Amino acid sequence: MASIRSSGLRAASLLGLFVTAHALPHQSSSLLPRDPASFTDLGCVVGSANGQRTLHAKSYASDDMTIESCATFCIKNQFFGVEYGRECYCGDTQSAAAAPASDCSFACPGDATEKCGAGGRLSLYMNELYCPPAPATVPGVPYLGCFVDQGARVLPENLLGADDMTAAKCAANCANYSYFGLEYGRECWCGNSPPKQVAPDAECSFTCSGDETELCGAGGRINVWGAPVQSPTRVGDFTYQGCFTDNRDAHSLLGKTTRSSQMTLEMCAADCSAYAWFGVEYGSQCYCGTSLQPTAEQRPQAECSMRCSGKYSDVCGDADRLNVFTTGSTATGSNLATVDGFSYKSCWTDSTATGARSLVGPDLRSDSMTIETCAAFCKGSAFFGLEYHRECYCGNELGGQAVPEAECGELCSGNSAQWCGGGVRLSVYEVTPVVVPPSSSAPPASSAPPASSAPPASSAPPASSAPPASSAPPASSAPPASSAPPASSAPPASSAPPASSAPPASSAPPTSSTSTSSAPSSTITPPPEEEECDEEDPTSSAPPAVVTSSIS
Repeated sequence: MASIRSSGLRAASLLGLFVTAHALPHQSSSLLPRDPASFTDLGCVVGSANGQRTLHAKSYASDDMTIESCATFCIKNQFFGVEYGRECYCGDTQSAAAAPASDCSFACPGDATEKCGAGGRLSLYMNELYCPPAPATVPGVPYLGCFVDQGARVLPENLLGADDMTAAKCAANCANYSYFGLEYGRECWCGNSPPKQVAPDAECSFTCSGDETELCGAGGRINVWGAPVQSPTRVGDFTYQGCFTDNRDAHSLLGKTTRSSQMTLEMCAADCSAYAWFGVEYGSQCYCGTSLQPTAEQRPQAECSMRCSGKYSDVCGDADRLNVFTTGSTATGSNLATVDGFSYKSCWTDSTATGARSLVGPDLRSDSMTIETCAAFCKGSAFFGLEYHRECYCGNELGGQAVPEAECGELCSGNSAQWCGGGVRLSVYEVTPVVVPPSSSAPPASSAPPASSAPPASSAPPASSAPPASSAPPASSAPPASSAPPASSAPPASSAPPASSAPPASSAPPTSSTSTSSAPSSTITPPPEEEECDEEDPTSSAPPAVVTSSIS
């Protein structure tokens, strides 16, 4: 019982579809092409071949089928046909083989005076009111054509998929982009760069899901609309020069760089006011420079068509493409030969083989950076370097390597007449070596104060340097000790070695410096009378050289 009910439900469902399909033409009776001139009878043809129906765009079946109802159903197609008495088929192309007219013998159930094909045979007609689908006309936005869209998307932004897709709907979805495109009947894509690879128009054959009179690309094919916005000829003091190439490994403008999600031409011009050139790239990037590098090549304006991220009416280059402006000025920055004990060395990389910075000491960042500011901050270091127009680094060792001077093209944030390195580039200064005068220029010893020429105590003639015993009267002629004359009879001081052989008393070192210890006091036991005599002897302060020699 359940199976019977199920079969009955399926039959009712199919009947509902037929009734709905049959009712649709009658709901659109105003479109019915009743005038015989509105469609042309092409005769009886084979209904299918090699498993493919002759007309395969769409179809429906009805127990009230007529030629007119099928024509109305297929009003937006170029061809229509009826088969097996009650089936209607539509299509825009056909290449069916002809069949004898007698083969199309089934009467139409809705009008027995008409023939509605037969089994495997199609009564074929062409709709004279047919208007082939075409790319829609969008006011103010030119149609560019059919393009290949395989691999990387030609318009990669803001996808919208809809079952009521039209060109107008897609244009509204892509209002903030330079280009929009329709693909696969229901997909809308946006972008700011133009597509490159053109495809034959016939390959964009899908009608739009929201309007069958419009084309919406196909699989891997996209109908594209849009037009590049032209750059203004002047921004402030800068004049537009054109679209140029830019290489991320060797930029065309080597000065200051900025990035902003709100980038405009005016913003970039203000950031580069100290420079003679500026360029905008990839919608949000700004580059400054004192000159345009020789490696930059001019390209067609169409290659610089990406809208500025902060102002849709402006274009800001494209990937590896710059919209370039200049004031025409030839002024450039400079490096200081010397500054506060440092000398300029070279433009230098700010990286080493290990990935470390070239200068690893203290660092400073300032929006008023100058060479002098960095030199003062790094006082006491062997090196300092300026980078990215506002950064200062110090160090006692320098890593990295020298690079061409052009790579240090950013002007200092605090002095637009000075260079302050670049991106990952340092303007390096090293401490100036101190020059020591040669020793020959030192004052001669003779100009030293006289006191220094007095012989030190160690220079005084030691006791052993006193005149040898042979210079004294021989022992044989000397009176014996017992008959020795009193101290008063001893030879006067004048009998001592001449003054030229011994320093005069005035030149003798102070008593405290005199080395009298050369004659041990334990061996000298002068008689009491000699002590009394010594107290009266005015020369008693002199070393007792004579006494020492007489005791020998």
